[in-house]
Amino acid sequence: MLQNHIPKTSVEKYLRLPGTTRREFWSKWRIEHIRELASDGEARDTPFIPDAERGSRVLDRLSLIAGKGIDASTVDTSLDFCSGSELRLSAPIYLGDMSFGSLSGTPNVALAMAADCTRVIAGTGEGGLHPGVAGFRNITVQWASARFGVDLDVLRKGAAVVIKIGQGAKPGIGGHLPGIKVTEPISETRRIPKGMDAISPAPHHDIYSIEDLGQRIESLKAATGKPVFVKVAATNYIPYVASGIARMGAAGIIIDGAGAGTGAAPTVIKDNVGLPIELAVASTDEVLRREGLRENFTIVAAGRVSHPEDSVKLMALGADMTSLGTAALLALGCLMVKKCHLGYCPAALTNRIDEDMLKSLSLDWSVRLLTSFVHGWTKEIRQLMAYCGISNLKELIGNRSLLFARNINRETSSIIGLSSSFTAPDLNGHESIIERWFLTRHSKVWRQSAIIHLREMAGAGGKSAGEAHISSMGNSSPPFVEVPERITDFLVSDGAQVTRPSIDPYREEIEAETFVDGGKLRLSLPLYFSPLPRGTPVKFVKAVATASSRMGLLFDPGEDAAVLPLNINGRTLRLCRSRSEALDEIKELFGAHSVLSVRFNGIESLMLKCASSAGEIGRIMENTTMLLRADVVSIVVDEDMPSAEIPLELAVSLLDRLLTDKGLRGKFSLLTQGQFIRGAGDVFKLKALGADVVGLSRAAVVAAQPESRQDEPISMDILIERLENLVCGLSKEIRLLAGAAGISDISSSLTSNRELLRSVDLDPELRSKIAVKPAGYF
Repeated sequence: MLQNHIPKTSVEKYLRLPGTTRREFWSKWRIEHIRELASDGEARDTPFIPDAERGSRVLDRLSLIAGKGIDASTVDTSLDFCSGSELRLSAPIYLGDMSFGSLSGTPNVALAMAADCTRVIAGTGEGGLHPGVAGFRNITVQWASARFGVDLDVLRKGAAVVIKIGQGAKPGIGGHLPGIKVTEPISETRRIPKGMDAISPAPHHDIYSIEDLGQRIESLKAATGKPVFVKVAATNYIPYVASGIARMGAAGIIIDGAGAGTGAAPTVIKDNVGLPIELAVASTDEVLRREGLRENFTIVAAGRVSHPEDSVKLMALGADMTSLGTAALLALGCLMVKKCHLGYCPAALTNRIDEDMLKSLSLDWSVRLLTSFVHGWTKEIRQLMAYCGISNLKELIGNRSLLFARNINRETSSIIGLSSSFTAPDLNGHESIIERWFLTRHSKVWRQSAIIHLREMAGAGGKSAGEAHISSMGNSSPPFVEVPERITDFLVSDGAQVTRPSIDPYREEIEAETFVDGGKLRLSLPLYFSPLPRGTPVKFVKAVATASSRMGLLFDPGEDAAVLPLNINGRTLRLCRSRSEALDEIKELFGAHSVLSVRFNGIESLMLKCASSAGEIGRIMENTTMLLRADVVSIVVDEDMPSAEIPLELAVSLLDRLLTDKGLRGKFSLLTQGQFIRGAGDVFKLKALGADVVGLSRAAVVAAQPESRQDEPISMDILIERLENLVCGLSKEIRLLAGAAGISDISSSLTSNRELLRSVDLDPELRSKIAVKPAGYF
């Protein structure tokens, strides 16, 4: 069957790297270094990442400490694969977990063949085995939630079985192979219909607890006679997940960190869920040692391992070996154009497999590249170990004394068990810290990538109108690559796995309906449209009012209320006229325009609008009795008001906790709004910090408006359609985040649930003010 698909061109040389307009983790230097290793199999003169290439991730700010230098040729990088296996590896290298279908066939065979040739190990990904891969010894076979193409005969191949619970690019949701890539050979291998998206269930439906996982581990060991690994994403409770996996008899764990590569995944998951691999490995190693479970249990660290220096540092933090997935593809000529999910790949690595294939990799060339790549990577590991004065892996694994942290706050340094050269900046108390991170007027908040994402969902560009945005490879989002511009950029959400099941947003209902003012006002989603930027055309304001009405959302037009007909949207906020002494007192205290009214189904709800300010929050807390007496039980915290002085993240978390401490949180609804709330990720995190509903402003404009004034005018109908598409897309992305976190009811389980969040290397004083735990904390 496969031999019928003969391409017209065989690719056997590197293509020129394209330019890029944004900051990327996989920089030109990193890619060219990998190509050099793959070309000649030799170590470079300097085995360190240059300072200019180090980014903002914690791993890049760790340095190896020089020891008594030894001859690199005396360094031994060999190790036993795992407990229960007779396989002895030449180096601590695991060549990814990439499936047949995600890759185009030849790369799958080349990876397996190179692993055998170099005596390392290669993963095969989910979805069954390519016929040319099944005969190799140094492979692992994956048992994922959908069980596509897997039977007992397949599981008995190779050196080990991997139960895939999660992966770093999409924690808490299942694998995804777009239908365009499910051609006849993939349909036959995976035993699924041709042309249909292959979306694996989010959880294994026979693994809902650690006890269930233990049964699967034991049954697979008994059926195959192979050691069993469990692959998970790096999420909030990773040390305890790893502890459970070790106690249940697994040979080891593959921990896949945030930013890991993928053939296709929702962008909102890639950008907002999961922990960096270095924090996950350090905390896992420490907990396993503390509990007496580390011996004879293998830790494989995966996700953005871009250089042999990364490998050595991750092993010093506690990994036994590192996984090279994206790096292996780059060695094969990947150009990082990120079109994997579309079936188009100029390097012939991830293109769809059919009779119209124009390109295919040369197998001989691919195996030579990968073999040289493994040899070169191993030689640079030896160089780095020699620099540290250690001669074997036992002296390296878990040896944090070989590392020193640079410019990492003491809290993060403590989590990974290191000392740091970090000196805290002179921030004279609360106000200085707030000023440092009050960036809502900062133009960099609106990155081009965020704008493109919204426009594609709205149908103003791309082909994913009304859908969650799908992309491939790793991400470039903050805080891992791009510089954080909002506090939410430092926050990541959890992915449910092993200890509790995730909720499958593709197959299970996730309730997103939200109630305001004690149930008087029902909204279809926990979001609404807030005042649009000044100068927004009247036609656009009316389009937002109409779209929000049709979609069951609230609309706060602000100063634009005068241009709207009274009947355009029953959920439109308007200024409330005075009609009681209590309301007059509130207006006198908070301002003449501070009380808003919305009438829906004949019932009126009153809301207090205040600035994102510690002073305003203090006044609210001093006057809660007055507010309740006037039936003003919804509070709108606005980041755009002139008197706003603290970030919205801090304001909503503070107000939520103060009301909770006073026993009043259930009596008030909290709404938050601002021009620099960028999409589903911000909405989800602000809800977890304490908001009931989150208002979008500029997001609607950048998504639906023409890109420039030179473009043709857009009709009212098209504007409304784009806004409705945007809401549909945001709805799906919010549900994806909720499902990944194991939440089936967003209103009841997400609001104020700060335990779902972790901060990555955020200033400890500011982190404590939003009451979110640091990543890696246990």
